[in-house]
Amino acid sequence: MRNLMKLGVATKREISKKLILHRNMLKTHHVLTLDRDRCAGCGICVNVCPQEALGLRSAAIGDGRLIEKPSVNIDPLKCTFCGECAVLCPMGAMEMETDGKEGFPVVEADVFPTLVKEITIDLEKCDVACDLICQAECPTDAIDVIVKPTGGGTSRISEVKVDSKSCIFCGKCEYTCPFSAVRVTRPLQGLVQLDHALCQENCQICVDICPSKAIALGERGEPTATEEFCIYCGACQEVCPKKAISVLRTHVLHSGATSGAWITAMKKLTSYRSLIHYLHARAQRKLRDAAEKIDRF
Repeated sequence: MRNLMKLGVATKREISKKLILHRNMLKTHHVLTLDRDRCAGCGICVNVCPQEALGLRSAAIGDGRLIEKPSVNIDPLKCTFCGECAVLCPMGAMEMETDGKEGFPVVEADVFPTLVKEITIDLEKCDVACDLICQAECPTDAIDVIVKPTGGGTSRISEVKVDSKSCIFCGKCEYTCPFSAVRVTRPLQGLVQLDHALCQENCQICVDICPSKAIALGERGEPTATEEFCIYCGACQEVCPKKAISVLRTHVLHSGATSGAWITAMKKLTSYRSLIHYLHARAQRKLRDAAEKIDRF
């Protein structure tokens, strides 16, 4: 009887900077893992969770520097293991497993779409003269460039490996590549606004937290954002003590389902105007598809 009572009840534990939730059902076993090292504390998962099962502890800051990132917590009694948080995590810090296989229940049920994110590298354009800058500049060490000697003291790039789990698709490799050999599709698009009039003197907390290193200190010591490789996670906005940073997500690249659950998530993830634009575009596509079906008859 005691074992039966545990069925369907999630348990939580912390192991090596990983928060792990387990839930045993009669026929399935769910596991949700949060990697705290990879988590930027942006709060997207907290905002989109339909069960309000996630919370965010504030960052620890001092003397204008980040001491500790915001920390996500998950209530095992509220979590339904839907996987929405894992689908939308820009850092790939959330992972879902069902019976030992990676996957997202909301995607597999055709309730949620997958985000469109991709990195492609044209080896024919790669040249060692770049000093392997894509590897050097990658903020998550996701790129490994393999160089082989060709004889006569010369060498060539034979392979460029990208760790898809570590890559945050920020586009910094594309931005810095001198030979235009890299193309990155970022799933989130938007705008970043910094009000320097509100900035605290000698503060660089936003610089410390930015996972893609898109924010750096300018010549006069003020933070400056390079949107070409911003992932619009909003971590900088979350930790700014003076609310001097505003991150607006205007578009989400995705494929697959467009259910009510996705529309609700979009409303939380983007702005009201962006949501209206998305719904209008979706309605137009449906009308166009219906017209094409009529034409075929």
